[in-house]
Amino acid sequence: GNDLTSRITRYQQTKLSNCVFTFALHDKLQAKNSKVKVLVAHPGLSATNLQVTTAKEGGWLMDLLLGTMMLFSHSAEDGTMGIVKCMVGDDVNSGELWGPGEWTGPAKKLPPEELLTYEDSKTLLWEKSCEAIGESFDV
Repeated sequence: GNDLTSRITRYQQTKLSNCVFTFALHDKLQAKNSKVKVLVAHPGLSATNLQVTTAKEGGWLMDLLLGTMMLFSHSAEDGTMGIVKCMVGDDVNSGELWGPGEWTGPAKKLPPEELLTYEDSKTLLWEKSCEAIGESFDV
């Protein structure tokens, strides 16, 4: 469906897929002794238009919930710190996850959730991604 719950679920699945794909790419590059680094960054709870749009479409209760959450969020600019750290940090390594340790705060190296590292998930997502583009993407 196109209701709010379905869109939130798709958003979560997309973020999960991005992480799993990145860890799969890391494995493939490491197997080839590549010097290319691939990392995962997350913004934490950042004040962006995503919450504004979700609140508008979710009715008064969602508006109240997200409005309360926004009191505890950090700015959109602060949310970029994980990405910036991954791009220019001299202490980052391929295959790492960076973001705030809680919902907000400075970017730091975090342990990936176990479900992001399942070999069968990485293989399946890689294969389905190749299928979706109609080509084999060999590293």
